[in-house]
Amino acid sequence: MKFDTFLMIASAGFLATYVHMMFALWADRFGMVRLDFAHGLSMLSLGKSFDGHPPYWLGLAAVHLNGIVFALLSATVAGEYLPGPPVVKGLIWAGVLLFGSQCVFNPFITHHGLFARKMHPRAWQTAVL
Repeated sequence: MKFDTFLMIASAGFLATYVHMMFALWADRFGMVRLDFAHGLSMLSLGKSFDGHPPYWLGLAAVHLNGIVFALLSATVAGEYLPGPPVVKGLIWAGVLLFGSQCVFNPFITHHGLFARKMHPRAWQTAVL
């Protein structure tokens, strides 16, 4: 992979993550459940080492790094196996990530239950949008 292609994919992953995170933070203004991915991920991964109060920017960095990694996986590995034009491939990949997060990460890692039901009954709606 050429370096300029890598930068383009990494930038797309960063920007997509930023848009998703900003919408989740502003979701309560649209009548949905507000989710703070950066706070949650910093508490999950670093909470014990900082006595429960890790810096917020570490959560932001972790969330954006996840977005970049998943964009690179989509472009290099998963994209060639997904059917349809690029828009359809992107929607399928987004669905795979959504179901992975809601059916594996939330119940087994964060213990928020299937589709974050223990957190809030409608938290999954914010994650979908």
